[in-house]
Amino acid sequence: MKVIYTTILGSLLLLCTQFASAQESDTAIATRNALKYADSIVKANFYQDWKTFMDLSCPTAIKYYGGPVQFKERVVLIYFRNEPKLEEKPETIRILEMRNEINEWQCVVEKVRNTFINDKKAIITSYLIGQSLDAGETWKFIDVSHNSMESVAYLLPGIFDKLTIPLSTTVYPGEVVAAPEEVAPPAKTTAKKRSAAKGK
Repeated sequence: MKVIYTTILGSLLLLCTQFASAQESDTAIATRNALKYADSIVKANFYQDWKTFMDLSCPTAIKYYGGPVQFKERVVLIYFRNEPKLEEKPETIRILEMRNEINEWQCVVEKVRNTFINDKKAIITSYLIGQSLDAGETWKFIDVSHNSMESVAYLLPGIFDKLTIPLSTTVYPGEVVAAPEEVAPPAKTTAKKRSAAKGK
C-alpha cells in the first residue's frame, strides 16, 4: 500500500511540474533565455573568448563592419582600450525591456561594470540589444557601448520602433551625481531623420 501511495504521489508531482512548465508565459521563457545568452556574451568579452563573442553577435552588425575579421579587430581594440582591472569581475546584467512581434523577440539588457578610472571607483552602465528569431529560444546581441546611438539602426536594421535604449552613464560613488541624462530616442527614428536630411 505504501509503495502504491508513493507511486501515485510521484505521478502527481510530475504532472504538477509539467503543468507549471506549460503555464510559463512566452515572455518568461524569452527573458530567461535572453539572460542566459547575454551572460555568455558578457563573459566572452571579459575573458577574451572572441569565438563565442562572434557567435553571439548579430550577423547584421558583423556585416556592417565589413565581415568577421574587421568586426573582431574592432571588438578587440575596444576591449584593450577599456581592459578590465585585475580585481574586476564580469559585468552584472538585467533585462530592462522585452518586446515581440510574431516569432521575433527583441530586448534591452543593462550591463553594470564596477571598475576604476584614474584611480577612482567608477560604475559604468551600458546596454546590449538582443534579438531572437526563433520565438525567444536563442539570442544574438549588439553592444551599444561599442557604437554610436546613430549607428544602431544600421547594426540592427529590423530594430523595433518602440524599443527604448537608454544612454550609457558613468558614475563616481561619493561624488555629486549629475542629473540623469535623457533617454535616447529609438535608433530607427534617428536613422530616418538622417536619411531624410540627406534627401534634401
